[in-house]
Amino acid sequence: MLASICPSEEEVSTEELFLLGSVGHDVHIYQPAVILKPEQVHLSDGVRIDSFVKIEGGEGVTLGRWAHISSFAHVGIGGGRVDIGAGVGIAPGARILSGTNVEDGFYMSSVAPESMQKIERSHTVIREGAQIGTNAVVLPGITIGAFARVGAGSVVTKNVPEREVWVGNPARYLRRRHG
Repeated sequence: MLASICPSEEEVSTEELFLLGSVGHDVHIYQPAVILKPEQVHLSDGVRIDSFVKIEGGEGVTLGRWAHISSFAHVGIGGGRVDIGAGVGIAPGARILSGTNVEDGFYMSSVAPESMQKIERSHTVIREGAQIGTNAVVLPGITIGAFARVGAGSVVTKNVPEREVWVGNPARYLRRRHG
């Protein structure tokens, strides 16, 4: 099976799959899910996107093999680039930002004409095996290291080194992961 949108009485059509930039094998997308700029979204083998997820393709969103985006998560807020590594877990309600309107723009509203906004787009990276906790927020341009953990409700304002656990608002180092 190439991919499926579940639960559904019918398998996803070939036309719907071709809307995405690329899709691996055994990909599951549960409805309703919203994917903006789908041609900029690339899903590797075994990816699972739960219901009520929103992905903004922006300048590109890539999900590595076996990445899982849980319900009510929002990935790519701000229209920059997001790379999510293999085996990454994004818990329910997490927010992964890749850009933002900055205050010296005339308007802050994302629906205002772009000429009246000042938008800074970034590259946000969540490396292999990392876990982003429930309702955590990862700000634009941050890198979460391989096998790192971000605690529930944390706001990540600095890069998180591999195998470290960070918690709080703003997120701070708690301990090193073993194993």
